[in-house]
Amino acid sequence: MPDVKKIIATAVEFEQFGSEYYTKIMELVKDPKAKLLMKSLAEDEKEHASILKKELAKQGGKAKAFSQDMLDKGLKDIFPEKVRKNSIATKDAIEAIKLGIRTEKRSIMYYSKNANTKVKSLDQVFRKLEKMELGHLALLEENLLYLEDDGVWYGYVPLLD
Repeated sequence: MPDVKKIIATAVEFEQFGSEYYTKIMELVKDPKAKLLMKSLAEDEKEHASILKKELAKQGGKAKAFSQDMLDKGLKDIFPEKVRKNSIATKDAIEAIKLGIRTEKRSIMYYSKNANTKVKSLDQVFRKLEKMELGHLALLEENLLYLEDDGVWYGYVPLLD
């Protein structure tokens, strides 16, 4: 049987990174549609981490503290120069979206691969999160197309905010 606690703890790390990453991008972009999209993604990832932490606690495990170093490295790769709040350029936004896409794909693959842990409740959680991350991926890919085509954000209009 796989080490369920380790699987869940790794998933928590992915989600925490995503939440912090999208929050940081939200702070850097000026476009209101981009801000709303990043805020929504950050909140979703935070909720995913919360769900996973509860599942981890059921299994008798505890999540590791978030690694700010990991976030800083990811951001430094995209923004080699110091950026000011609300000053992110389109080319930087494209790179930021690409990292978000890679992150979502990694999460989707991880949930898909580990959705057969033999712990029914965890398998259901992973399948649900996989579907949610597929939705995030679609939003990011759509925004990437708009940014690459004409340099504007497509954004996101939530049903309820």
